[in-house]
Amino acid sequence: MKRWLLLLMALSHAVAAQSSWGGGVDPLHMWNAHIVFSETHTLHFQLEVLADQDLPGGKSIAILNGDERFPLTYRGYDKSREVWIWDFPFQASFALMDDDHKGGDFIKTETGEHFPFTAEPASVYEGDAPVLHKRFPEDDFGSTRFNSPTHPLAERYDLRLSAGQDNEVHAVGEFYTDVTSGEIRGSILTQTGDYRYLAGNRYGNRVWLSTFDGIHSYTFCMDISADGHVAGTHYSGATYREDFTGIPNADASLDNPYNITSALVPGLDITLPDYATGVAVQIRTGQGRVTLVQVMGSWCPNCLDESAFFKELAESHDGLDIYALAFERSDNREVAKPAIARVATYLDLPYPILFAGKAERGAVEKVLPIENFISYPTYLLYDRQGKLVEVHAGFSGPATRGWKAYSEGMHMTLQQLLEPQL
Repeated sequence: MKRWLLLLMALSHAVAAQSSWGGGVDPLHMWNAHIVFSETHTLHFQLEVLADQDLPGGKSIAILNGDERFPLTYRGYDKSREVWIWDFPFQASFALMDDDHKGGDFIKTETGEHFPFTAEPASVYEGDAPVLHKRFPEDDFGSTRFNSPTHPLAERYDLRLSAGQDNEVHAVGEFYTDVTSGEIRGSILTQTGDYRYLAGNRYGNRVWLSTFDGIHSYTFCMDISADGHVAGTHYSGATYREDFTGIPNADASLDNPYNITSALVPGLDITLPDYATGVAVQIRTGQGRVTLVQVMGSWCPNCLDESAFFKELAESHDGLDIYALAFERSDNREVAKPAIARVATYLDLPYPILFAGKAERGAVEKVLPIENFISYPTYLLYDRQGKLVEVHAGFSGPATRGWKAYSEGMHMTLQQLLEPQL
C-alpha cells in the first residue's frame, strides 16, 4: 500500500499546473485499467484514485465512466488472502493485490467468479512532459486501417441490437465528443432503460466505447461507413456478444414509457415485509398522501440510478410517501437482505424498501394489480385520493439527453399533486 501511495504523491507533485477531466477529475489521479473476461473480451475502464490517510483504506477509489464518477466502498483488508477489498453497491468487489495495487481480481460475489485485472497511471512522463494515455490505448486500438477518409459520427441513431435475429431490440444511440477530453461519450437507450455512461475513443472510422459499474461490463466497437450508418459488436462480461446496426436519425425515439404498463384497479392496498426486519408494512393509497411505488431490484443499475433520483424527490417534497418493492435473486428474504442492504446503505435511502419476492416472470403481477410489466425499474404514482396518476416503465437516467426534461417534469408533477387543497 505504501508504495502505491508514494507513487500517487509523486505524480501529484510532479506538475504544478493541473488540468481538469470531464467532471473535474485530475488526470494525475487517473488510472487506466482492464479486466480480462475472456479471450474475446477485455474490458477497458478508468479509475480515479485519491490518497487520503483520513479515509478508510487510506484513499478513495471511483470508477470513471465519462461524466460519471462511481465511488467504491472500502470494506477492509482480508488477511487470509492478503488483499484489500473494495465493494461495488451490487454483488461485486475488487480484491487489490500488494503490487502497488496495480492488479488483482474483479469478483462477482454472487457467483464466486474471479476475473484478473491490472491498472497503471493514465498520466505518465515521456521525457519532461506528462502524457495522458487514453482509455483505449492507441498502440492497441489505433490501427491505420481505420483511417482516411473520416466519416461524421451523428449525434443520434436508430439502432437495432441483435440485428437480424429473432430477439432484435430497437434502441436509440446518443453520442458526442467531449471538448475537454476529446473522448466519444453518450449512451444507448432501450425501452427498459439506458446503458448508462459510455465513454471511449475514436481512431479513424472505428469507435470504441465502454462502461463499468460492477454489473454492466460493456464494450462497444462500431465502424462508421461513408453513408453515416454504423455497424458493430457489443460485448458483455465473459460470454455475451451481439451485433448491432444503426442509421442516423435526429428524431429517433422509443415508445412512450407511460403507455406500456397499466394498472388494473385505480388504487392500491398491499402488505409486504420490510426487507431488513420482516415487519409487515401496508401500502394503502387514498389516505391523503401522494404515494410513489417503485418496482426495483438490488441487482439493477438502472434501479440504482432511479433510487438516487427518488431520494432527491423524497428530500424535496413534504407529503410524499415512497415505497421500494425489491424483487431479488432469491425468494428468501434473509438470503436477499445483504444485497438490498448494500444498495440502501450506499445511497442512504430515506424511504422503506420492502421485500417482494424473487425476480422472475410473472412475479410483479402477483404482487401488484398491473399488466404488461416489462422492466425493472417501473413506478406507479398515486394522488392524495388514491387515484392512479401514471405508470412509468423503464428508466433513462442522467447519462441521457432527455434526463433534464424528465427530472424537471417529475418535480413539477409532484409539486402540483402536493399543492394545498382548498
